[in-house]
Amino acid sequence: MFMEELLRAFANLDPDDTSHLKIDMLHKPPGTLSAAINKKWVALIIIQALVLLTFAGHRSWRQSSATCIRCHADAEEMTRLGHPELVVTPEMVAVQSGCYLAECRDCHLGDGRSADKDKAHQGMLKMIIVGDDLRAKDRGTYYPGSLSRTGDNRIFELLPKVERDGRLATLPVRNLLWHDRDPDTFNFDPDIARRTCGQSGCHADQLKQFTTTVMGTNLRQRTMRTWTDPYGPHNCGPSFADLPPAEILTAAGFDYANTLGIASDLNMPFSREQAEDRQRTCNTCHTGCLDCHFSPQTGEAHRFERKPSPETCGGGGRSTSMCHAGASHSRRGETYVGGDYAVPFGMTPDVHYGLGISCADCHLMGEKGMGDMERRATCGGCHVAIEEAHAASIHKNMDCATCHVNELGGYQLTVWGPGYVGFDWNPFYKYGLYYGIQSPPILMRDQRDVWMPVKVMPQSLGNIKTDVPPSERIRFRWPDGETRDPYYVIGTVDGLPANNKHLLWIEFQQVSHPFGPSRGCDSCHQEKQRSRSTWEFIEDQGAMETFTGSYEIVADGHGLAVMDLRADGPVTPFEGYDLSDFASWMHVKDHWMVPGDFQVPGSAQKVSASRLLYNARLRQIEIIDDIARNRDLDGHRRYRELRAAALHAYEVTETLAALEQWMDKAP
Repeated sequence: MFMEELLRAFANLDPDDTSHLKIDMLHKPPGTLSAAINKKWVALIIIQALVLLTFAGHRSWRQSSATCIRCHADAEEMTRLGHPELVVTPEMVAVQSGCYLAECRDCHLGDGRSADKDKAHQGMLKMIIVGDDLRAKDRGTYYPGSLSRTGDNRIFELLPKVERDGRLATLPVRNLLWHDRDPDTFNFDPDIARRTCGQSGCHADQLKQFTTTVMGTNLRQRTMRTWTDPYGPHNCGPSFADLPPAEILTAAGFDYANTLGIASDLNMPFSREQAEDRQRTCNTCHTGCLDCHFSPQTGEAHRFERKPSPETCGGGGRSTSMCHAGASHSRRGETYVGGDYAVPFGMTPDVHYGLGISCADCHLMGEKGMGDMERRATCGGCHVAIEEAHAASIHKNMDCATCHVNELGGYQLTVWGPGYVGFDWNPFYKYGLYYGIQSPPILMRDQRDVWMPVKVMPQSLGNIKTDVPPSERIRFRWPDGETRDPYYVIGTVDGLPANNKHLLWIEFQQVSHPFGPSRGCDSCHQEKQRSRSTWEFIEDQGAMETFTGSYEIVADGHGLAVMDLRADGPVTPFEGYDLSDFASWMHVKDHWMVPGDFQVPGSAQKVSASRLLYNARLRQIEIIDDIARNRDLDGHRRYRELRAAALHAYEVTETLAALEQWMDKAP
């Protein structure tokens, strides 16, 4: 009642109407007019302040999470409701997250004052459970317990499981996404982030800069409009229904400009719905704020970390189809963590992982901050003496990975053909689960004429309408060096039993992990580079049974060829499938050739002389090793650095002299 009277009074006051203040100044004492006016304005200010305080108080009351806490902190009540796993107290959240002032609604939204469960949860954000049909699923059915790490395979340990016949079985869930995503498109949603992580008083500045970065805007993938525009086909495909690239990410929906262009290149229909399903699979791999910083553990469902762990960079246990588990482990064939975090499982981890070095320790933030992670990491930050020696050596035009990466996993072939995407038929199913090992990596020059190791992958795409000519040379998608992933388009071929025409290309994936002992000189310095790939096809569609196979890569001064591409036995398609859908390479085995110079420099005579010098230097260093073991040397790390420098630049006499000089001075 009091507020209504105040508002009516406020509405009836007219600060511009001073007719009631006409005063005979000759008969009134000085200051009477100003005093009268001041009283009116003071009343106005008081009323305005009361109104603002009332609205602010009401908003604060609505923003409260009091009812959330009253229910979820009551273990007896949550047990009665059948969800004892959802017992949460403010103290638990504060300790796990490190956000001591945050309330439930700050992250989850919803109505924190309603005592009605349905109203309280309306609009509430929660994790998105992506089903095998590429649709968001109900948690009660598809994740019927607390968010926990279960099972004996770490890369799938956050997926929901149930016990069957004494064993844990994973429910039909593709992966998990956190709640800063659009629940329909699965894209990171900057609007949701603005209302949660990026709200005033939390991480507003960090969100603002993240939406301008290559990672936040997903710039590179969104630049791929169709299979050939603007820079050729790619293992991950084009942006089927994604947003166009932008300097600042502002939305999370679908966009169909690319869909029309992709459809016009096909000799079969391609609908918006098919494009959306295809895009959803891509979006699960792309990142948002929580993908990096939310790291739930069993019993700690609100745990955050400031610096992401290597496991978090690999998806954090949410399957192989997201984050760097998809891009690095599967496509590039790299692994940093190794073991379960490798494709195929069990690969040796990077030597730096065993030393407790995180991805972010080497891949530092760029000028734009978080989400602008440096793709290229330098070894010189730690190995100063080695970098200096390497820069003066005969191998100065080779990056470190050329010698220190020995095997590559992940996809060994990729075939795009008809199949089920989700539960619906689609012209673009990616038959990529030709999982295996390629060893050793092939070496080639990058845009700056520096030698790098690459994984070589034959690729094909069916049902192309028009002819595509071969590339005139090997191309780099980003010629200025932002990335170092080249490709070569072989062109279209016809005459296959189905899905004509087929576009063929070879993908070269530049790799940098896992670092390990150096490969031998003879693996590079031969008349021809040779690498072998062995794989197993483990898709759940296409072939009735899994099958194995292999191929060899041969490269020299004239070009590169994929040879002896074969399956180890007969391949039987499922009913309704054709070999051309998932194994078109069986019909075009002789087409995988790329012109170019892959000859590693060094004549046989020079290589022989270098090997003799290296072995002599190694014997000298072994003598110093014996001396070092008999001394109590301070700064043993410095000794190891100088020793390694002498081996990396064995032909530079100063490196051995520096080691001997240090030994003479050491106590």
